[in-house]
Amino acid sequence: MKTKRTGKRFKIRRGSVTTCVYQFNRKHPTAADPDAKREIFTAAWTVGGVRYTRQFSSYAAAHAEASLKADQLAAGRIDAAAILTAEDGNTLKAARQITGDTPLLAALQEWAKARKLTNGQIIPAAEAWKQRHAPTINRITLSKAVNSFISAKNKAGHKGELTYRSRLNALNGYFKEDPNLDEITSQQLGHYLAQMADAVTRNDYRKRAITLWKWAMNNGHLPEGMPLAPERTMRAKETATKIGIINAHGFASLLEFIRAKHPQHLAAVVLAGFCGIRVDEIHGKRPGRTIRQSWEDIYLGRKFLSVTCAKENTPAWRHVPICDAAISWLMLCGDRTGAICEGGAMEKVRRLAKEADHILPENCLRHSFISYRIALTGNKPQVALEAGNSVTEIDRRYRVPVTKDQAEDWFNVLPKGKAEIVQIKEVANA
Repeated sequence: MKTKRTGKRFKIRRGSVTTCVYQFNRKHPTAADPDAKREIFTAAWTVGGVRYTRQFSSYAAAHAEASLKADQLAAGRIDAAAILTAEDGNTLKAARQITGDTPLLAALQEWAKARKLTNGQIIPAAEAWKQRHAPTINRITLSKAVNSFISAKNKAGHKGELTYRSRLNALNGYFKEDPNLDEITSQQLGHYLAQMADAVTRNDYRKRAITLWKWAMNNGHLPEGMPLAPERTMRAKETATKIGIINAHGFASLLEFIRAKHPQHLAAVVLAGFCGIRVDEIHGKRPGRTIRQSWEDIYLGRKFLSVTCAKENTPAWRHVPICDAAISWLMLCGDRTGAICEGGAMEKVRRLAKEADHILPENCLRHSFISYRIALTGNKPQVALEAGNSVTEIDRRYRVPVTKDQAEDWFNVLPKGKAEIVQIKEVANA
């Protein structure tokens, strides 16, 4: 399009500096008038011998731009005069009003970082954050959360008291002033867990804390969707567990010692060594009642037992075979009704054995049963089922390689004076 200057020129002076505004007529044909024209105004200024121009549709806008350049040149702001327009100045002023007390550069840096972190989705990300934080939470103290959580577990049929009380009470005792749960930071929890030298113990306490925090979030005591403080703590690296077993001779000595000196504990030792029953399954406890392994769940004639203290629909809910040697020992027990032993029997057995120079490694009877049973059957999945555990856990925590001959010796340990396996004719639950 051709542009004609109409001859009008307006000068703006600032000392020795002069800028101009020129008026032009430019053809602007329309359907109604092919010869129609439109006025255009051009602001012009010179910086370092280079002429700059900028066009506007109104005189006022062009005059404002020419005035700004005259002011900048008169003030010696050569660079600004070359690149900064009046519109840029207005934008800068508006931007400073928006950022308020935050410096404009800092605000832009924060915006750029937020944009990068959210892949350009700053507003949706901010709205999601607001949704998680805006709803008011029902704040709860740590001690109250622990009690309410355990109570809820008990009411739902879980072993809340037995499984969580000691671990969570230790956590509660660490925070002397009983803070609100949402105020506890991952750094504080990290310092708490760092007190525990044993990695397995540390990870167990960490796991219980995570369960507590999840319950609190699900019950409106913590914001939904936010990372939980215990989850942001570092999980300890667990070293290989030292697995301790005893041989058939040591097992026979232990059984004879218990039979002679403490016969009330004999059934517990038999089931631990010949059937691999856990200590908690032998004399486990649930809130409000005690559930020990019952004679009524031991079927000697059919050579198996049902684990009395077992949580349904878990690996612990199982039948366990009873070998012939175990039956011979169990037949030596007196009244075969009710619970097989008193509460805490296996802890007492370990202490009594130590006093009599029978040193028993931790959990050695269950470890021995699993090790010898796998060697005898050659069927690891079967033994995992009998032990109420997984194959992975058996390899990691329970099994020591032994020979089949050693296994046969273990499962053929008979009471002294018994040259052969007792034959059962009439036994309750047979």
